[in-house]
Amino acid sequence: MTTTLNPRSALALTCLLMLAVSPGARAQQEPEDADLPDSELEGTVTTPSPTDPDAAPPWKTRFGVRLAAGAPEGVGLSALIHPRRWLRAHVGATRNSLGFGARGGVSLLPLALTISPVLELEYGYYFRADYEKLLTQLHGQPTTAATGIRDVGYHQVSGSVGVEFSPSRYVTFFGGVGISYWFIEVGDAKAFIREAADDPELTARPLSIGLSSPVAKLGLLIYFN
Repeated sequence: MTTTLNPRSALALTCLLMLAVSPGARAQQEPEDADLPDSELEGTVTTPSPTDPDAAPPWKTRFGVRLAAGAPEGVGLSALIHPRRWLRAHVGATRNSLGFGARGGVSLLPLALTISPVLELEYGYYFRADYEKLLTQLHGQPTTAATGIRDVGYHQVSGSVGVEFSPSRYVTFFGGVGISYWFIEVGDAKAFIREAADDPELTARPLSIGLSSPVAKLGLLIYFN
């Protein structure tokens, strides 16, 4: 049996076939990712590139203690803080043959190596220094009670260059040499001057004496973190 289509039906059938094969209609009906599971869609998200394994890790502030021995500074124990890779600071107490004092300073570290250079700047103040031995040398004989210049204070500013050796993360040895400037304060020098001049009528203003000397030191740093 033969079926005959009229012209209008043939035109409609042709249009339907053209819509069925058109790329736009197929893209709308079958999107590219429509049949992909959620796990595969998530896997297409761009992941960040891995970090460089040779890059230095971010610096974290470190804390510890510092033990130093030197001449003429004496022996000192300080708390230290290391806030930057190239900068370290310390403050604490010190003791030498003249008395006790307080001391603080900063260390500049241009390189972070197992063996590295270090530059240090320090300031110290010593309380109630005992000058009896010094006065005995000046007089050539034991000082009298009237002399009494024993409780004096002095400032010390020093700079040094040295080397550090860090065999482990928590331990560092250091040593250095440099120069130190001393500023000695004698509040009441009348007794000493009167005795030296053998004149009880002399008067004197407070004395301030400045001098410089070489400095050398060795020490140990212990970090807690």
